[in-house]
Amino acid sequence: MSNDVEAVLTSVGPRLRELRQRRDITLTALAATTGISISTLSRLESGQRRPSLEPLLPLAQAEFDTHSPTGSETPTTTRSSC
Repeated sequence: MSNDVEAVLTSVGPRLRELRQRRDITLTALAATTGISISTLSRLESGQRRPSLEPLLPLAQAEFDTHSPTGSETPTTTRSSC
């Protein structure tokens, strides 16, 4: 595998965590939206699991679902303030 591909795959987890936290979305909410278990999402974010196409597709779909047609962020599920 090329170094470029390796670098991209290595950056997926931290980027996923950064985007999720910036949008104030919990692992539980993202798991419900994507159908990916909390454990798998957590391992992806921490780098303990290497990303594959299977979990990346629903994550990409969830990303598109959180944007309005104008491009502004409108998360479908956010953390409770309780």
